[in-house]
Amino acid sequence: MSAVPAGELPHGLLTAARQHRAGTDLPGRVDGETWLRALPRLVDEALDRWSLRVDRGEPLRHGLTALVVPVTRPRGDPGVLKIGWPHEESDTEHLALRAWHGRGAVQLLAADPPSGALLLERLDAGRDLTIGSVQGTSEALGGLLSRLDRPAPPWAPPLSGQLVRIRDQAQRAATDAALAHRFPRRLLQQAASLAADLAGEEGLDARLVHTDLHQANVLWRAQPGEWAAIDPKTVAGDPHWAVAPAMWNRWDDALAAADLRSHLTSRLELVCGAGGLDPDRARAMTIVRLADNALWSVRHGRDDVADEITRSVAIIKAMQRG
Repeated sequence: MSAVPAGELPHGLLTAARQHRAGTDLPGRVDGETWLRALPRLVDEALDRWSLRVDRGEPLRHGLTALVVPVTRPRGDPGVLKIGWPHEESDTEHLALRAWHGRGAVQLLAADPPSGALLLERLDAGRDLTIGSVQGTSEALGGLLSRLDRPAPPWAPPLSGQLVRIRDQAQRAATDAALAHRFPRRLLQQAASLAADLAGEEGLDARLVHTDLHQANVLWRAQPGEWAAIDPKTVAGDPHWAVAPAMWNRWDDALAAADLRSHLTSRLELVCGAGGLDPDRARAMTIVRLADNALWSVRHGRDDVADEITRSVAIIKAMQRG
């Protein structure tokens, strides 16, 4: 019997993974349902490979694309085994973690890229930035952006290429009459124009950027007492590109604020202040990313597309100057 049988897999992971489609970018990609069937075997193989034991005193955890199993290493020290669904954004996770070597990010202890298995240090999974003051959590995110900043390695996909794609898709969407009543055309045109300007900048692809750095992707490292980023999705780009996730996460807090625009502006300025970034440049990149998020939801027929569009429009409007 598997150490983590199919019947023990978290319900949230089952729900999320079953929505994942097989990628077409490389041979061997599988859909989420196929990956779930293989998951117990992948866990067992990783446990054997690194001589690990499941730590039954801690619960299984998960994200949208990975199972996280608390484990005990051969000498008795704790770790976590992460088995991820194979997709394009996860391909470079082990490379990014090796590049950071624990500076501002979770420490990678071992990796088996073909199986999507990572052995990581165990952080405090019960302590992240989804609670706490806007000032404190935003400044912590900004501080991590600064710590993670380093020259882009050759394996990181270039941000300029993404911006060209976003420009083209936003331009097409701006002429789509069926979309016009769901997403303001002027905001699509603005996003296309900003993406075009940014994509043409010399030196845009110079830095290694964690593009999914948000409040739930930061955990506490008890020794020496500091925050560390997890689950990197990386590009060779500009650190300002990484500010946007801090805007769309903890959305209930934003909605509860007396003034949504002021709340989001404050978040952005706090992140930028702590990270040594230019707020105007962060606003421009946030506008582009939010438009892209909304269009992605439309293209993929997401059940929450209406909420995604509403949130994206609200954030884009809050990012306008003046």
